[in-house]
Amino acid sequence: MPATDRLISLRRKETGRLPPWDIIIRGTLLRYRLTCGKSTCRCHRSKQYRHGPYRYVGVALKGKKRKMVMIPPSQLPLVRRGIAAYNRLWKSLCRISDLNLTLIKAGAWRPDEPKSAGK
Repeated sequence: MPATDRLISLRRKETGRLPPWDIIIRGTLLRYRLTCGKSTCRCHRSKQYRHGPYRYVGVALKGKKRKMVMIPPSQLPLVRRGIAAYNRLWKSLCRISDLNLTLIKAGAWRPDEPKSAGK
């Protein structure tokens, strides 16, 4: 039984590392250089003169649809942190699931009492 106690302890540690929910952003940070609507602007003549770079967060929706949200430069560091937090959350959830499956195989799975995640 000590091995299962160790697995339960690992699961508790992993749940304690979950990031706070209010910072989570699911998506990919993208960078675009765009042409404007002014036909005489030099951005229409060469890619090197395109306006930008502009930052967007792209989120895949159902099917092949994508949602794009433009990110102001002042928000860029926070958005990067939010995307990194989402990636950490996803990896932690996968590790917790693996630990739970190992505990089920050992016949020792007992979920902890529900607590608010991401404290």
